[in-house]
Amino acid sequence: MWPVAIFLMLVVAFYWVAFYISVIAWLNAVGHFLRGNFIRASMWFSIGCGMLFWWQGTDVIPDPWDFDKWLRGSAVIVGIGALATVARFYHRQQRAAQTATPFEPAPIKVELVNINVELGADRHTNCRAVHGAIGTKQGPRRIPGPTIIDQ
Repeated sequence: MWPVAIFLMLVVAFYWVAFYISVIAWLNAVGHFLRGNFIRASMWFSIGCGMLFWWQGTDVIPDPWDFDKWLRGSAVIVGIGALATVARFYHRQQRAAQTATPFEPAPIKVELVNINVELGADRHTNCRAVHGAIGTKQGPRRIPGPTIIDQ
């Protein structure tokens, strides 16, 4: 009795997942279309149509030519979605170009930075003092020059 129950549960689970994928595909197609993601919307639309055709099928084993027709139709639909995306980006670029101010020559501002580096005989000692010796205990460092306490 248990093998029959397990088999029936698997069959019901298969159809439940197929129904779930059908509903999710159509909801994703509508949602992506409303957000302007036309390529994703066309892909989800194609999956939703494929699932709808599968539910409407009369044969137990679908005809391979039906799958080929669906695949070619899906390629056309996704191509239309890609063209819609290109048109959207082109339209966006045209609007941005019209609202942008024409280019004006920017004033040239040159700033020179003076960096003094002291290299002497104790350059390795200076390097350790600047970067700190790793793994050694050091006291608080004092910044050279007058401080608030010295004044």
